[in-house]
Amino acid sequence: MTLGRLVLRNTLRRPVRLALTVWGLAMVVLAFGLIRLTLDEWQGAAKVASKNRLVMVHAMSGALPLPLAYRDRIAVLPGVQSVHYGVEFGGIYQDPKQPLASFAEPAATLLTTYPEILLSEGERLAFAQDRRGCLVGLSLAERYGWKLGDVIPLTGTIYPGQWEVTVRGIYRSSNVMIWSDQELFLHWDYLNEQVKTTQPDRADQVSWYTITTDQTSDPRAVALAIDALFANSFAETRTELEQAFIAGWIERSRALLYALEAVSAVINGIALLVLVNALAMAVRERTREYAVIKTLGFQPRHFCLLVLGESLLLALSGGALGLALLVPASRLYAQMTQSNGYVATYAVSMETAGLCLGMMVLVALAAALWPAIRLIRMTTLEGLRHAG
Repeated sequence: MTLGRLVLRNTLRRPVRLALTVWGLAMVVLAFGLIRLTLDEWQGAAKVASKNRLVMVHAMSGALPLPLAYRDRIAVLPGVQSVHYGVEFGGIYQDPKQPLASFAEPAATLLTTYPEILLSEGERLAFAQDRRGCLVGLSLAERYGWKLGDVIPLTGTIYPGQWEVTVRGIYRSSNVMIWSDQELFLHWDYLNEQVKTTQPDRADQVSWYTITTDQTSDPRAVALAIDALFANSFAETRTELEQAFIAGWIERSRALLYALEAVSAVINGIALLVLVNALAMAVRERTREYAVIKTLGFQPRHFCLLVLGESLLLALSGGALGLALLVPASRLYAQMTQSNGYVATYAVSMETAGLCLGMMVLVALAAALWPAIRLIRMTTLEGLRHAG
């Protein structure tokens, strides 16, 4: 019998304990995987954000409006390629508890500023020509069964009133980490014209600007120039790289992220305890057998391989089962944690799978250490006297 077959037979000797151990490890991997997906979802956008897009908001608070008149002054600054702007619309469709992630932005610059929006030429043209048209993301359209030409009645929350928009395009996202496909965009002009008649004091105001810099300019220098331009004005600005802007949002939840990292470490400890306990029980039960095979000439390296092989087999079985459960669990998790119309993707990437399996390999190595040392130190006489 080869050493590999001996490891396999030892592992399968107690089917009930094997099943319970593998299931316990799978639950640990599942919890670890969900935490990693949460961290990746929060931190992923900052990693893939554009390096030549700047975000400008009011210096005091992102909730305060900026005048539309800033657009033309920014556009003539050296290094500025284009200027985009927008406001959150906050429309409700059917369920008041689930407002849509909806925004009003100029069609022309929306599609050029964000190449992540994938749309056919026909839909681009249709959206640009229809002032009451709207773009909806593919996931959002699938959720509500919308198709091109459908008229969507919306109830405004940030801009009260009844609004009707027609679906002129259904876009896909080339990167959902930076651009969600669960949003709705209507024309800035359509909104602003209505606001001029109903709330004239809110007209010609925007919530943010997105400035694209040309490839030859330093974005940070352009950001400084923009803020200097509006220094000491009634609405001073804060301009950052898109990457830094997103990182700033994440930083506000840093304590929670640290807590998740700590929970992640605790979970690794739980996996280690589960596996150490299973291995310790198995080795204790087979002490006499190990003593017998020691008399047959088994060397310390053989005992190390026996224990390590069983440990790896258990850990990787639990890891594989946990990863198999992680895919459907992540979808359920996304539905349970949706907020303000956003349903997180929580896509299980190769990086996440590798991290989970890597964690289990480390746990298997650590768990096998003490039982292997114990067997190596054990004399044949001590093993044969073992009472079990």
